[in-house]
Amino acid sequence: MFGIVVKSCARWQGPDSSLVPPTQAQTRETVVANTFSVLEEQAFPVLTSEQIARLGSFGASKATQPGDILFDVGDSGYSLVVVLEGRTDIVDRANGDHVLKTSGPGEFNGELGLLTGQSTFAACIVRQAGKVLLVPPASVHEIVSTMPELSSLLVTAFAARRQLLMASAVASLTIIGRDEDPDVLRLLEFADRNRVPYRWLDPDKPKDVPAITQCGVTDRGTFRAVWGGGRRTLDRPTPLALARAIGLDLLVKQDAPSDLIVVGAGPAGLAAAVYGASEGLSTLVVEDTAIGGQAGTSSCIENYIGFPAGISGGDLAFRAEVQAVKFGARITVPRHATALERRDGIYAVQLDDGGILLGRSIVIATGARYRRLRLSEQEAFEGAGIYYAATEIEARRCRGGEAVIVGGGNSAGQAAMFLSERARLVHILCRGPDLARSMSQYLISRLESTPNIRIRLYTQVTEVRGGETLESVTIANRLTGEVRTLSACALFVMIGANPCTEWLSGTVGLDEKGFVVTGSSRSDGHLPYETGLAGVFAVGDVRSGSVKRVASAVGEGSVVIQGVHRHIAALRDAGNPPEKT
Repeated sequence: MFGIVVKSCARWQGPDSSLVPPTQAQTRETVVANTFSVLEEQAFPVLTSEQIARLGSFGASKATQPGDILFDVGDSGYSLVVVLEGRTDIVDRANGDHVLKTSGPGEFNGELGLLTGQSTFAACIVRQAGKVLLVPPASVHEIVSTMPELSSLLVTAFAARRQLLMASAVASLTIIGRDEDPDVLRLLEFADRNRVPYRWLDPDKPKDVPAITQCGVTDRGTFRAVWGGGRRTLDRPTPLALARAIGLDLLVKQDAPSDLIVVGAGPAGLAAAVYGASEGLSTLVVEDTAIGGQAGTSSCIENYIGFPAGISGGDLAFRAEVQAVKFGARITVPRHATALERRDGIYAVQLDDGGILLGRSIVIATGARYRRLRLSEQEAFEGAGIYYAATEIEARRCRGGEAVIVGGGNSAGQAAMFLSERARLVHILCRGPDLARSMSQYLISRLESTPNIRIRLYTQVTEVRGGETLESVTIANRLTGEVRTLSACALFVMIGANPCTEWLSGTVGLDEKGFVVTGSSRSDGHLPYETGLAGVFAVGDVRSGSVKRVASAVGEGSVVIQGVHRHIAALRDAGNPPEKT
């Protein structure tokens, strides 16, 4: 029914995305099989008669005949389908109407899009005549918000189904393009990090050519996205164009200002969304790239409390996103904030597409991005050998070759451990005398004991070379002056951080490096994390003086909601009561 590929955190991934330490008797195939079994059990529960009766008060029953389409690929606003009698099929339209799952009485059809507002990735077709219960999405939200038992069952199933869809590479979306094309890499990363089920076909790989032909594509030199059973295509799509086409870009219609707008969906922003929405604030999250931010690209976070064996940044972000949506937060991606204005006691966030979002309070959680190396040939290889994240997509280029990582922080160390399982040799370049100044000791110990990792101190990159893709990196030792050239299929740049605050110019106070100055670094009575504007807060990596750790960002994102409540209470006391959106 589903084939599964497990993303690794260190070496072994457990059924709930936690690490499962292997025994000598275990093999990767055993772990994958166990993962598949547990995910299936979570994804496809059978409702009891009592649970069906409770759902019945929220929907309406409908008689069905074979061939009836209850929802199709690309539908939005579809209903949860509970099978009362007969059978239904979940069908992959782009793969010859391949049946992914057959549901019988007591089972239900629906996926995470019911909560997020996304369009469907598969179709639901009646196989055997009977009767179904249709529960509209608004009622599904109400059930999730007010009925704990059903909420836990539905949300767990929806999340597990999305994981299975991703793992099985359901062909509702097919990305066709060459490996060395940076635009292809950008789209693959966008789809992967936002948990959009897709498959990737490379026209340069003979094994992919038949599938490309089946998609109706004859000009294999064009980068395309194909979906809807091959009926819809986009040439050289941007992430935003694709998001709009497949229903991921959720246009937000506001009848009144939101209580809280969170700009940025990294760990800090997601924590603010979870706590804000769970405490009754109408919460809207705007993210311009992918859920999880920079932390979402981490292959394994091992020092985050509660996950003693580690969790990938992507899995942590996915769980947080599901939590936020469960409590009623709305998340829109990819939408880029371009300006912040104050208007009649509330705030307006301007977007790059010309849209405007209104909120009574703002949490700035836009984080920071890695600095560039400023090499003369750098731009030619960005996305074609030079990368700023080490995910499964970038790691494919490193198989059997040499990878070079520039940086001395935890992100660089985690990337090195991840890539060491794929590359023949991994070089870590650090400008300083040691790694201990910026990297956790547990990571340093791991790096030093991994045979195919080389740590090079006092070292920097001076030149990059190649043809269509990166082929070599020239490095220099700052103490000895020694210069050498490394054969390199990939260069990962993970140095320093530049705050993502261009859109805030002239509105809130910034320090000399561009980070947002907040109450914790002021002496004028402002609330912690509050900027010079009442009701505008900054948390996580974008905040001046913050500790650049995932746990710290999550803590700030949760604590800042206390200040948001106080600000909204002050508006209410001043005669400007919040309206429901």
